[in-house]
Amino acid sequence: MPIQTNVLLSKLRTAGYSLFSGVPCSHFADLFDEAARQPGFLAIPAANEGSAVALAAGAVLSGRRAVVALQNSGFGNIINPLTSLLMVSEIPVLLLLSVRGHPDEPADEPQHTIMGAKTMALLDLLSIEWRDFDGTDTGADRAIARSDELFRKGAPFALLFRTGQLSSCNAVKRPPGTIDYGLSVGEVIETICKQIDSDTLIISTSGFISRELFRVWDRPLNFYVQGSLGHCGAVAAGLALTAPARTVLALDGDGSVLMHMGALSTIGYASPNNLIHLVLDNEGYVSTGGQLSTSRTSSLDSVASACGYRTAALCKRSDHLIAVTQQCLRTSGPHFIVCKVNRLHPSRLPRVTSRYSPLQNKSTFQRALHNRGSEPATAW
Repeated sequence: MPIQTNVLLSKLRTAGYSLFSGVPCSHFADLFDEAARQPGFLAIPAANEGSAVALAAGAVLSGRRAVVALQNSGFGNIINPLTSLLMVSEIPVLLLLSVRGHPDEPADEPQHTIMGAKTMALLDLLSIEWRDFDGTDTGADRAIARSDELFRKGAPFALLFRTGQLSSCNAVKRPPGTIDYGLSVGEVIETICKQIDSDTLIISTSGFISRELFRVWDRPLNFYVQGSLGHCGAVAAGLALTAPARTVLALDGDGSVLMHMGALSTIGYASPNNLIHLVLDNEGYVSTGGQLSTSRTSSLDSVASACGYRTAALCKRSDHLIAVTQQCLRTSGPHFIVCKVNRLHPSRLPRVTSRYSPLQNKSTFQRALHNRGSEPATAW
């Protein structure tokens, strides 16, 4: 039997851990939600994994103990604060690291393959002690005891989790939708795809947004950013700057934009006038279980405007979205649109990798881009 999240958190709290931060992963079940509910924890959702480590470092400086949960795909985001802050200053933090794409497990999505095979080697290379969690109460106790020993030495420690080793402590799953917003991700993508020209280049972020685009309008001129959360906007901007004759549409998410929000300043500075940056904001990480993001307290459209986007708008209705999109298509950008959406998706949402590998997607996209006119337009 896997250990329940509330049991693990109780053990951590008993060991003196009081700050919890990180970026969600589906392997962690309801760990983030439960940390926010349990007394004794200061639970702070972080925009990216590096910021979570920095938050934890600040808590340790004040005399607290801190734990950071992250997926191994985001391990690269913590290498700088891990090596140049925690390790050189001997600031101990406990890392709960979910491992996706490990070679001894059933095949995962291809974007996890490289990091899945290299996670342990990277930890070893950095001389960070780690332990594979065995999914038991005793295993948790032993790992936390070892973390306690390393805490006194000022060293970080990583506890690695595999699929199914944590289970939700809630018998009833959280309702799937945020009912405050009338539009779904799929409806917004359908609406905007009907407004753009057939030769528009589309870059979509990871998770359900790419899967919804794939369901609604799969075509050679779509590039699906399956991994690398937070970089959709920058990829789209690089494409727009170097293919100035084409309209480029970035289909982004709130979690993605928040993760590397500095990219908005870069895009505003570079000012690609053929870019429309659409953010589908459901105020959470729905692809990993619906954990809350921090977008509800952030005015992303105001940030984009302050960063130099020529226009920035907030939409909650399809008629407003259509009007804003038409205005964007008639004027020079870069344009930024935040569309508030609910969390409702089809029960069977297809994966892009059911048809394309990442390499096939790239090759198909490049062929279509460089052979303009050779690909048939899709009629709506």
